[in-house]
Formats: sequence, C-alpha cells, structure tokens
Amino acid sequence: MIRPSLSVIARRWLGFGVGCRYVFLESGVSMSRREGYVIDVPYPLHFHKEMQPVWMNYIATSLGCAAPDIRSPYRYCELGCGAGINLLVAAAGNPLGEFVGVDFNAGHVALAQQAARSIGLDNVQFIEASFADFARQEHEPFDFIACHGTWSWLPPQAQASILQSLHRYLKPGGLFYLHYMCHPGATRLTAIQKILHEVSLTMPGDSAEAARHGVELLRRLADNGAGAFEDNPGLRDELAALENEHLTYLAHEFLTDYWRPQHSADVHRIVAQAELTFIGSADCFENMDSLSIPGAIQPILSGISQAALRETIKDTARNQHQRFDMFQRQPKALGAEQHLLELDAVRFMAMASMPPAGPLSFSTPIGAIPGPEAIFEPLIRALLAGPRSFAELRQMGAFAGEPGVLLQALQMLMWAGYAHPLRPDGSVAQQAGAFAEWLRSRAVALSPLAECGTAVMCKREA
Repeated sequence: MIRPSLSVIARRWLGFGVGCRYVFLESGVSMSRREGYVIDVPYPLHFHKEMQPVWMNYIATSLGCAAPDIRSPYRYCELGCGAGINLLVAAAGNPLGEFVGVDFNAGHVALAQQAARSIGLDNVQFIEASFADFARQEHEPFDFIACHGTWSWLPPQAQASILQSLHRYLKPGGLFYLHYMCHPGATRLTAIQKILHEVSLTMPGDSAEAARHGVELLRRLADNGAGAFEDNPGLRDELAALENEHLTYLAHEFLTDYWRPQHSADVHRIVAQAELTFIGSADCFENMDSLSIPGAIQPILSGISQAALRETIKDTARNQHQRFDMFQRQPKALGAEQHLLELDAVRFMAMASMPPAGPLSFSTPIGAIPGPEAIFEPLIRALLAGPRSFAELRQMGAFAGEPGVLLQALQMLMWAGYAHPLRPDGSVAQQAGAFAEWLRSRAVALSPLAECGTAVMCKREA
C-alpha cells in the first residue's frame, strides 16, 4: 500500500496547477528530475502526527528512554520538508521550538517561506539545499531530526548525506524519526512502480501527466481479459488505490529513479553508522507486540532475542509496507521508578473524535481488536471530563497497580486518534489563531491543536 494521504486541496494552497513546471535548462532540455527525484510538479500536502515533537517526545518516554526536555527551548530539523506543512504545524503550536526545514526544490521552499511570513511565524526557517550541501554547512545541533517520505526515494549518496547530518548535528539524547518503505509489504509494488517509471521516461508532458498515462496502461493490463494480474490478485487492489490518488502524489511516489523499499534490519544497520540506536516505532501500535503481532506468532517471537531478526519477523507477520522508526543518539534507559515518574507527569486530553464511554473495537492492520469495557469505559469517561495526567489516571480502580495496562490503553487511544498528550510547557502559542485562519483561507483540511503542539484532520466546508 502507498502512504496514507491527507485529503486537502493541494493545488489551491500551493498556488499553481498540476500542469505547471519548474524548467531547468541544460543544453536546451527541460528537466523533470533532480538527482533522480521528481521536481516539476508540487508534492501534495500530507500531515503526519507521528513526526511532531510532542508525539516523538512522548513515544520515547513510553519506550523507557530519557527524551529531550521540551519544557525549555529546543531545535528541530526536517530533512526533505517539501512545502513545509508539518513544520508550519509544529512551529505554530510549539513556541519554544526552533524549526528548520531543508529541501532542494526551490519552488517548495519559496512556498513554505511565503506561508511562514503570511502566518507571522518567526520560529521556523526553510533552507533551499541538497542534503549534501546542508551536511557541509555549519549549524547549531538539533534535539530532533525527522525525515519522512524521502529515504526510499533517494540515491545512495543522498542517504549518506542524511547520515552525515545526523552524525554532525543530532545532540546526545536527540531523536531521529525516519519513515521509509519496507519489505515485505512494499515488495509487490515493484512491478507497478517499474511500469509507471518506464512510462514516465517515454511520455511527453509533465510528471503528473506521465503518472496518468502509466495508471491507464496498468488498468488496460488488468482489464479486458489481459490477465496481467491473475497470479497476483492483490495488485488489483493496489491499482484501485492508485486510481483514487492525486496524480502529483503518484508522480512523487513512483516516478523517482531510485525507488527502493528496504528491510528494516538493513536500515537499522545503516543508521547505526551515524552512532544512533533504534528504540522503537513512532506508530505506538507497533510498539505493543502483544497486540500488533498475531497471537500464534508471539510465542515464536518471545524466544528470539536478536533485535534485527525480531524486527524482520514482525515486519513479515504484519506484512509491513512502511516503517515509522525512531532512533536515538546515546539513548539512556530509564529505571523503573524514573520511568513511572516521567509517565506520571504526562497529561492527556480527549480529541473531538473520542467515542462515548464504553467498549471499543479497534480496526488494526491485523484485524479488529476489542477494547474491554472494564478498561476503556472509565478511561474514556475521565478524559471526556477534561485533561488528566497519567498519575491521576492510574489511581482509578481499573488501573490500580497496573500502570502497564493504562499505558497500553492510552497507546491504543492515541493510535486511533482519540487522545493525545498535551504540551508539557506552559507557553502560549500566539500564532495558533493566525495559522488556523491561514489554513481555512486555503481550504486545507487541518485544524491546529495548539495545546498538544499538533493538528488534526477536519472536514472542509462545502
């Protein structure tokens, strides 16, 4: 499956249509790629809660690692920020953070800079640079570095430049978020990607038009008795999903010259060269092996201690197609007492999507998982009454003496989008209102949630 998209009117915000091209003249030839990556059409807006600093900080704490202190000023960098929507959310909702976005697409950077000026954000900057150029520059170190939707689409030398920036600029104890495509789930997309990519090298028009021609060819191969997917019927579902996606998204997703899913074990070894350690997933559901792994596989997994093999087995069990990995430089494990103290200090709030108190059923990648009423009824009721700290919640009868049960229940509510940790600092996000108005004026389907330092998807007005 391809990455989940945020339903937004990308072209209206970006200010130009799908057919607009950046033209780079070299011997009189217009270029649609740079370092093998599509640059002639804009990347649609995608927001990811998992790469926001409050979320990352909490996930590290939940995993028993000492996280950066975001109650005081900190620095955050996104490598491959595109048009900057994730950094705009972060900067508008986290006034103590200083945010830096890096992208080699001049059009994306210009749009992000214009947006920051329009909103009045002075704690974010966008830098037009390749990863190699950025790695060679001098920068203050960062507490957080994030890279989403970039690693699996880049040539090896660009990946090496990411590692150089991590080695040079991530502080001890700092967190690195890396999203990438992985095997085995992404493996079956290789045939589809190859056809789309080869079509793009031969068709006139921009990359979005090339993506359209490629999808049409795939549909012809699937229909009319052609039978190209008879031995792999899952590809029909993949094709149907592609046909519902924005063409500019498909162009960026599939037309790169360096489209390479990887095994997580290999990625972890590569990132370890920058002296970083894998600590878990930014997708909190994936950190709960007792829920995210089919029951019959859990006894097998429990007998395996080697980390790379464990992650490979988990990827296979889930048919994982993308990873949201978190790494840390010189991670410091919290003792049991300190871990509980750190968790106790976290406050949670119910989101607008929180269901009524009672039993729940979570629709997960491995099937429906019931949420017992005895656990979730009192928890939901408490959160609907107002924000509560972990310390307060674990005094409830359902969780007395069982902080692990509470932690797991909160993780499920967070994963489902029903709850979120609050920002731990008391500063005022003064630009949150201006940002909300800016989003509304451009029909972007996001609503800032400044108290949590994030945003949530919302319905657009007709």
